[in-house]
Amino acid sequence: MPTAEAIALEQKKMKSGIAFSLLVLILSSCYENSFLEEIPEVDIEDDFSIRKIEFTDISYSSYFQDSMVTSVQESFLLGNNTDPYRGTVKASPYFEFELSSTVTGFEDDTILDSIVLVLKIDGSHFDTLPEFDLNIYQLSQRLEYQNDDDVFYDFETFSTYSNPLITTKVQYLPSKDSIRITLPMEFGMELMEKAKGSDKIFGNNEDFLDFFPGFMLEVTGQSPLMLVSKESYISIYHKVPLELREDDEEYQIPIGEYSLGYTQLNVDRSNTPFSAAQNYASLPSEESQDLVLADELGFGGIRIDLGDLTYIGDVAYDYYISEAYLYMPVKKGTYNGKLNPPLQEFDVYVMDKNNNIKSYLTQATLTSFDEIFQEATYFKIPVKDFVDSQISGSRQTDGLWIDVTSTTSFNMGYLVVGENNTQYKSKLEITIIPLN
Repeated sequence: MPTAEAIALEQKKMKSGIAFSLLVLILSSCYENSFLEEIPEVDIEDDFSIRKIEFTDISYSSYFQDSMVTSVQESFLLGNNTDPYRGTVKASPYFEFELSSTVTGFEDDTILDSIVLVLKIDGSHFDTLPEFDLNIYQLSQRLEYQNDDDVFYDFETFSTYSNPLITTKVQYLPSKDSIRITLPMEFGMELMEKAKGSDKIFGNNEDFLDFFPGFMLEVTGQSPLMLVSKESYISIYHKVPLELREDDEEYQIPIGEYSLGYTQLNVDRSNTPFSAAQNYASLPSEESQDLVLADELGFGGIRIDLGDLTYIGDVAYDYYISEAYLYMPVKKGTYNGKLNPPLQEFDVYVMDKNNNIKSYLTQATLTSFDEIFQEATYFKIPVKDFVDSQISGSRQTDGLWIDVTSTTSFNMGYLVVGENNTQYKSKLEITIIPLN
């Protein structure tokens, strides 16, 4: 027969097992398994509780650089658009062409029917309804790298002829994948004569580029921003007289994947909340109408400072931080669901007090999109690792850096962060599990 001591010991074990099972049930209902795997094994007391801390003393600032490389994207940017937050962005691509074939099919009696520039458009941003004027300039010098990195920057320029080859009114229709511009017959006839004559500029690409270095495109007036594909091309339509066939022959000269080219960018923020910004200097949100801006085309990102978090560690018990999220609202009225959608994702880095990037933290995607009222549009950024480092007290001057994610194409959208109301505001939410 068991003794009283044995019975008491068994009851104690049962209570401990029930408490532990209850803890697992609570955690399983609240957290992903990944959090459970990281929690140390400890003795759980009866007064176990999960505690949440909400921290709202968050500081924002905008930070702008003065240039970017624009020759590494798979497409060019074209357009001229004025927006109340990012300012005026004027994008003018410079590019050369690459012969796809040295067999032109031009005979001595071949005649030109027409010559057309086909701009294939990969995407657009802002209203596409208005027409705009497009100037096409011939380059008067060949494109060549001006640095040892073999890249082109947005501010670089190359000589063109003083007058455009053609100025034409254009409307981009998203239902179509391209814009077709008929070029002057004189330009086409000159190319064809060089192809048939003794110069034979179509014999190799270098001779062709020496004669025709390429185009620069410029928009005047308000237009959408458009991504011009490197699959764009010049079509030369031609035929031999007195032949029975009715259709023209076509010879295409594409831009090509390996042709040199880049986008020249001019950004004017003078009539925006960020007009006081200086390159490589933080602009606090208090000096920009309580707003901050992240914009790849404007070379801008956002710095976030969470303040002193060391007091969280000044408690009389051991603890484990299971979650830490930064809720960052998108300012209402700064975007449109169809014509000007907000930025969908960005990269988050750790930045020191001198605004030097120290390490990569995470990538954040738009968590909630409230297109109708624009109150509940926000990002929920996982920042647990950063919070852990701040509580340790070793790097209290570090901040977070929001950088527009680099892709193979230009990010035509931007992000304006600002408070909307008391419910959807900036906050740092930390979940703490006491361990004893």
